This record gives sequence, C-alpha cells and structure tokens, in this order.
Amino acid sequence: MVYPLKLYFKHRVTLILITASLCVNAAIWVWLITQFPPTGEPVFLHYNVLFGVDEIGDWPKIFFVPLLGLALLFANAMLGWLSWDRDAYMAHLLNFIGLLCQVFLLISAVLLVALNV
Repeated sequence: MVYPLKLYFKHRVTLILITASLCVNAAIWVWLITQFPPTGEPVFLHYNVLFGVDEIGDWPKIFFVPLLGLALLFANAMLGWLSWDRDAYMAHLLNFIGLLCQVFLLISAVLLVALNV
C-alpha cells in the first residue's frame, strides 16, 4: 500500500527539505541565467587540476547542472514517498540527501561561472 501523497507533503520535515531543495535549485537557475547571457561562443564546461579545461561546449549545456538537480530532487522525493510507510527516517534521509546534492550543485554552478570569467 502506498502512502497518500497529499499526507506525505503535510509532514513538516518533508515539506521543509523539499522546499529548501527547490529554492536552492531555483537559485542555481537564476545564477546561471544571469551570469551567462545567450551567446554563440563556446563556454568552458569542465576543469581538471591535472589537465586544465578539458571540456568546452555550447551555451545551453551549462543548464545540465540545474536539470540534473531537478532529476535528483524528483528521484529522492519519489523514493522517500514510496519508503514512507516502511521507514519514515529513510524518507527524511533521502530528502536531506536531495538537499545536500542541490547545495553541491550550487557550488558547482558558482565554480562554473568563475571558470568562464
């Protein structure tokens, strides 16, 4: 039996973690959109300490970072919802890991902008 989705989002911890994750993901979108105006020039996408810049691509490819964040957020929220009946702690842990992933992706977006300045 699956726990009702409406009741799942009424739990305070779940609501706070998922809302915080969405806010961080929105911050990533805003940061990248404001820092990278649409251009036809290639941008640096990856930097390696040993080799320097090792991946260059088109402007839209910078948005893979927040898209990956949305996919991770959705997957963790769904897995948390499906595991809520068996173990509420696991659901909270999955949602916290989703928030932690968003924070790391925000750091990645800030470094991506710094690489292209």
